[in-house]
Amino acid sequence: MVEQLVDGQPVWQILRILLALLFSCGLTLVLGKIFIKWMEIHKIGQPINPDNPELHRMKEGTPTIGGLFFLTGTTLSTLVFGKITQPYSYIPLVAIWGFALIGLLDDVLKLRRHNSVGLKTSQKLAMQILMSALVIWLLDTCSGMHSSIITLPWNPVVKWDIGVWYPLMAMLYVVFFVNAVNISDGLDGLAAGSALPVFFLIGLIAVVFGFGIHEELIQRTIVLGGIDLAMVVSSALGSLLAFLWYNSQKAQVFMGDCGSHGLGALLAVSALLMKIELVVLTASGVFFIECASSLLQIVSIRFAHRKIFLIAPLHHHYEKRGMEESKIVFRFLIASMLCTVSAGVLFIVKYL
Repeated sequence: MVEQLVDGQPVWQILRILLALLFSCGLTLVLGKIFIKWMEIHKIGQPINPDNPELHRMKEGTPTIGGLFFLTGTTLSTLVFGKITQPYSYIPLVAIWGFALIGLLDDVLKLRRHNSVGLKTSQKLAMQILMSALVIWLLDTCSGMHSSIITLPWNPVVKWDIGVWYPLMAMLYVVFFVNAVNISDGLDGLAAGSALPVFFLIGLIAVVFGFGIHEELIQRTIVLGGIDLAMVVSSALGSLLAFLWYNSQKAQVFMGDCGSHGLGALLAVSALLMKIELVVLTASGVFFIECASSLLQIVSIRFAHRKIFLIAPLHHHYEKRGMEESKIVFRFLIASMLCTVSAGVLFIVKYL
């Protein structure tokens, strides 16, 4: 059965996935070293928001837009080991770079103005909505993903067919993840580290689907595309590990909006392709809480004229309370792992 669903033997497929991870990691380490050196020579560094905690002043001037080199590593590894002509390979890459370019524009404007503000919120949101519409169109027309049914992760019997509302919900899903990862990118290693276990779970599920386990419960298009998506996600894992080599405290480089937008897009699109939207949302609990803390702060200030947190998002609130940056990051990473394990349990209950 497996041989009919994927090209070659299962062992070879797993080997390709692992090689993609190693290749992207090694390549991104090299690209990162070159990129950081070039940014330092030309003295191009991150401007710091004056509202951030005082300790962030020391980070001003740190090379930024690191998303360029780790997304490049992900892409090149996918080109080498994956099948770029397959929808489950090229749609994630289109999403990554489409949103990364929006983030890159924001980063470049910040650097040119020597200010922590780039695009206006309305401008950025409009671009994100347009890009998400393009991605959802690709999902619908190229990947065979026509299902508008959503199932609860812990109960496959309960199904919601949201019909014509599905494209709109999918667009909001993508925009949410892009902004949630962007908001979480405020401490050294926080966004990239929190994304690692989530990508690991997505890659594992993609492999499970790709080998046709419980094919009767999933669409055949997912079965045929699972290995292709696993290759992209594995490449992303490798490049993220390499990026963390340079981004762990004290960071030598920041990912910038370019990197956070690309990561968020890949998380969302992978979930939509695999039809595991609620599983990935559960695994991404840290990103959800970070985004929610900022939203609650804005609503509270606007309507109640008071702050819920000392400063939003949540990780800066803990900084203001005097907690060390390394401790905040480490605890958030633990929380991300626990959320991912919880999502894995929900997936097992649903499919196995």
